[in-house]
Amino acid sequence: MNALTSHNAAMRKLLLSPDKEQFRRLVDLDNIDLVLRELLTIEEMREAGSFFTGQKLATKAVALLPVITSRSVVLDPTCGAGNLLIEASRALGVESTLSTTLLAWGKVLWGFDLHAHFIEATKLRIVVEAMNRGVEQDCDLDEAFELLPNILVKDALSVEKLELEKISHVLMNPPFTIWPSPKENYWKEGKVNAAGIVFDHYLRLLPEDCSISAILPDVLRSGSRYDEFRSFTSQSMSATVEVWGRFNRKTDVDVFLLSGKIKTAVNLIKWHNAEQNSVCISDYFDVRTGPLVAYRDPEDGPEYPYFYPKICPQWGVIREAVEMRRFTGKVLTPPFVVIKRTSSPSDRNRASATLINLREPVAIENHMIVVKPKDGKLKTCKKLMQVLQTKKTNNFLNERIRLRHLTVGVIKDIPFVEEE
Repeated sequence: MNALTSHNAAMRKLLLSPDKEQFRRLVDLDNIDLVLRELLTIEEMREAGSFFTGQKLATKAVALLPVITSRSVVLDPTCGAGNLLIEASRALGVESTLSTTLLAWGKVLWGFDLHAHFIEATKLRIVVEAMNRGVEQDCDLDEAFELLPNILVKDALSVEKLELEKISHVLMNPPFTIWPSPKENYWKEGKVNAAGIVFDHYLRLLPEDCSISAILPDVLRSGSRYDEFRSFTSQSMSATVEVWGRFNRKTDVDVFLLSGKIKTAVNLIKWHNAEQNSVCISDYFDVRTGPLVAYRDPEDGPEYPYFYPKICPQWGVIREAVEMRRFTGKVLTPPFVVIKRTSSPSDRNRASATLINLREPVAIENHMIVVKPKDGKLKTCKKLMQVLQTKKTNNFLNERIRLRHLTVGVIKDIPFVEEE
């Protein structure tokens, strides 16, 4: 993170002899992510959660909030280099001088971050934003920084309820990294998504009717491990969900926007718009992951035909063993369909499937989802193969889950209806 020192020093020098084009680039919300990729390793960026909101996404996030005025108090609890706060400042007017402008903005704009370099960058860029809008520079940087007292080094999770009483608007793009579970309230054991931890923390602290616009990873919207996160959110705020898609071209994570107000009640949040059908795959099939975990299960016991993603051709039918493996765990009797768990919204077909039709039990690796007909008929499997190839199934999956893998629960919910 020390590499940011040189970048901040360069910004300070520019303020001594302002250059319009350089100033414009400093508050370009798409440019800062590129700058950081040059200064930091990808590991440092991930550790800091420093993947910053681009212009289009920031514009959308701010637009989902009620109008920001000089009476608002807008908080970004994980502000990074300040992109969301800069976009929020664009809803505010300016005075004739830098000092009077920052005096007004400093009451509205609040931001926290663990890293002092990011807080310095945020303040520098907010000063540049004001100067880009034509204010007269009548104070030095130290004085300017003092006029932004609520943008400070602070752990977002150390904040307490009393500190947030004045907050009217929250803008949030929390880190998407994996953190240990806080092991309290509803959280699962083990590792969970950091964005969910941060978002949950503020749901419990923010005042009633506070408005929130949050950019969150799609796993919180569609991942099977986050059912209780969604349930708690629905009890804490009245909100709408809007699927955005990929965070940016260089960050392979899909996100959604969750916006609304703190309301302590049972609120109906529509987490996905995928069409719900009265007839779905789980009505006709048993669905499970493959029982064999290759790195863990010893090669002992009887020998069985063995299937894993690499040897299962898309839309193919396999009638004889391709590979054999010893296995003491649960084996499955065909016919059934296997679907590769790895799947991206950019794939032509989200549910890449293979029909397994051997006359003996087989071992299936756990990177595949097994869909076995309840009636045991090959004809039912063939119908499923047709359904999985349809545009309707693709649309359902792309709306329902934009992760880079499929889950058993989502496969169960696929409408089991052929296209007309």
